[in-house]
Formats: sequence, C-alpha cells, structure tokens
Amino acid sequence: MYVKMYAAVCVLFAAISAVVFVAGLMTPMAAVWFGFIAFGVVFMGMISVLPSTISVHAPLPRAARVPSKTFDNVVAGTSEAIRKIGADIAASGQVEAPELKLP
Repeated sequence: MYVKMYAAVCVLFAAISAVVFVAGLMTPMAAVWFGFIAFGVVFMGMISVLPSTISVHAPLPRAARVPSKTFDNVVAGTSEAIRKIGADIAASGQVEAPELKLP
C-alpha cells in the first residue's frame, strides 16, 4: 500500500513541477522550494516505503527460529568475554604499565 501511495506522490510532484516549469513560473526561489519538497518525498520513501518492501511477511518455520537473547544474557556474555580478554593480556605479560613521573 505504501509503495502505491509513494508512487502516486512522486508522479503528482513530477507533474506539478513540470506544469510550473512549462508555464515559466519556475523561479530560483520556486526551485528551492521544490527541492525542499523533493527532499521530503525522498525521506518519506526511506521511512515508509523501504521497510515495507524489504520486510518478510511470512513467518519463519519453527526449525529456523533462533531463541531470543535477553539483554541480561547479552551483557553477561559480553562482560565475561571482556574479562577473559583482559586476563589473557595480563597473563601474556606483553602489556606494561608506564611509570608515572610526577613533578
């Protein structure tokens, strides 16, 4: 539905701009306003049309579904991974803390 509405808005905008141009009313200020409107039309397409065209409307079969991760599980897994990396770096002895020379 959004694609049809977006196409209609684009065709209407192109027709209006063509009529204004052919009538000789396309002044520089009118061109700026048409540019603003064209930007809005393109932005509307990005916000409403693209998500509706790339989304899959059919549900996945049960075998293809991935169990969802909760935020707590993700944070816990991330913090454990960071701790492991820090322990590996500390155990390797390759990282040395610089000596502080205070005045």
